[in-house]
Amino acid sequence: MQILKNNLYVTCPLCGSNQYSVRYPATTHESPDTPIEKDFNYFRCTSHYLSQHGDIVKCSQCGMIYNNPQPSSQELVDIYKEVEDPLYLEESEARVRTFKHSLEQIHRIVSPPGRLLDIGCYTGVFIETAATAGWNVEGVELSAWAAKIAKEKNIGPIHNMSMDRLDIPPESFQVITLWDVIEHLAQPSEMLTSIHRLLKPGGILAISTHMVDSLAVRILGKRYPFFMDMHVVHFSRKTTRRILEDNGYEVVSIKSHRRVLRMGYFLEKLYHKVPFGKGIIKWLTSKKCISNLFIQVGLLGLVNIYARKK
Repeated sequence: MQILKNNLYVTCPLCGSNQYSVRYPATTHESPDTPIEKDFNYFRCTSHYLSQHGDIVKCSQCGMIYNNPQPSSQELVDIYKEVEDPLYLEESEARVRTFKHSLEQIHRIVSPPGRLLDIGCYTGVFIETAATAGWNVEGVELSAWAAKIAKEKNIGPIHNMSMDRLDIPPESFQVITLWDVIEHLAQPSEMLTSIHRLLKPGGILAISTHMVDSLAVRILGKRYPFFMDMHVVHFSRKTTRRILEDNGYEVVSIKSHRRVLRMGYFLEKLYHKVPFGKGIIKWLTSKKCISNLFIQVGLLGLVNIYARKK
């Protein structure tokens, strides 16, 4: 099993400056000299390690916010290859409901038929939803476990590899999606450049991520749940527009992201976060009439960003 052991100090992923100040101090007790060893459990989509992170800093030049120090890009790739996440499978119906809403937003800009590539497709829930709507779909996924499940759906090619190994002709897709991916990338500009090459002229890039200029972050500060070791960059609306424009896109719109959760899953996350009331939460979770309900979670600073290739 791959164990993540090292943290490196890095320059700003947006402008390259090495000048920064600590914006959100660490909530864990590790240090660059003695980091906590982490296996793939820290990097699951359903990880319980919410708001557990090292120092999060703000670039003094451009205002970009990112984790510093952070794991090397290669370490992150190696550990994502090993991720297994059975809990994600239990939440597939909630994910379908979430993705249907995001797909509706895409369809206000561009409609099928056409080719759609989902980068970080995990078990293929979104591309299955998109295929049902008429898209010719493909997926890219590092996790061997998740890619195998996606391939078994037989809905389109699944590439179990990193983007730098992907052999697809330029200008192949009308739409490329990055759902909950960009915040995991130490060098997001490299990904945006690769996507730009693969998009047709005027093609649409769809991204979901959290916004550090949201009300939730202003209220919760370093305890914001999506501040995690696996999220190494944190965008605001200003830095989102800059990185997209710098890489050949124009922002079409930024919309609220509607996240649907099963109540039992939400309560399980809550159980791991609150210091009291765990008995009541556990009792509620045990009641299927409650735990099988679906809820919509808002006010967490999550957005969908749509941009067009120039």
